[in-house]
Amino acid sequence: MTAAHYATALTEALKDKTTAEQGKVVTQFLRVIKNKKHQGLLSGIVAHLQRGDAQKTAEALVVARKKDVVAARKEAGTKVGAIINPQLIGGWQHYKDGVLTDTSYKRSLVELYRNITK
Repeated sequence: MTAAHYATALTEALKDKTTAEQGKVVTQFLRVIKNKKHQGLLSGIVAHLQRGDAQKTAEALVVARKKDVVAARKEAGTKVGAIINPQLIGGWQHYKDGVLTDTSYKRSLVELYRNITK
């Protein structure tokens, strides 16, 4: 999970809650973060919440290069605008309704690295 995913999850969990209920949700959220040993993501989560990233569009397509947009839209089955992120190296990521479809080269390379260094 990334800070953005946690920020989105927290935003969704807090919707339509009273102040008292929100306090309980935040307490439980922090407990989950601690149990998963993801405390290092807290500053990123706060940054996403402050920028309002978690409340932006429910669907997004992220590609590595501009020339990949048409193919990524076709594969993902979407017509949304694309965000260019050169850190992906290649491939694409599609976010919709809280689900990430990640076909990026970066993910594949990170998984390969993790498997080699186990």
